[in-house]
Amino acid sequence: MLIQFFVSKKNFDIENNLEVSNVDISKPKFSINNDSQKIFITAEEGNFISSDEIMLKKNVTFKSNNFSIEAENVVFNRSMQTAYSNDKSYFKTNNVIIKSNGFDISDQGNRIIFYGKSTVLLK
Repeated sequence: MLIQFFVSKKNFDIENNLEVSNVDISKPKFSINNDSQKIFITAEEGNFISSDEIMLKKNVTFKSNNFSIEAENVVFNRSMQTAYSNDKSYFKTNNVIIKSNGFDISDQGNRIIFYGKSTVLLK
């Protein structure tokens, strides 16, 4: 049995109005898991750098029960469960706020190093 479909341009108004996006992932969501906590990662955009590394862009947030970090551009490695940024970042817990010029998350989120000129505010 042969089935044929015919589509006329009259029924579909497909013209050259297609927008090509420079974004590989829209609103990406990831997590870093360890024994003591889960860190949820969200952003507005993501682009693959390699099969494991993703450049997260625009309103990048790391959030756990213990802290949050906000930055504009972060490189996240899915297999190593690490992340780093060379942009201004904002770290916040119940008692501490750290503003820095970047950070490095390693050891499955158990270790965070802040870079550059940093400001620490203790509550």
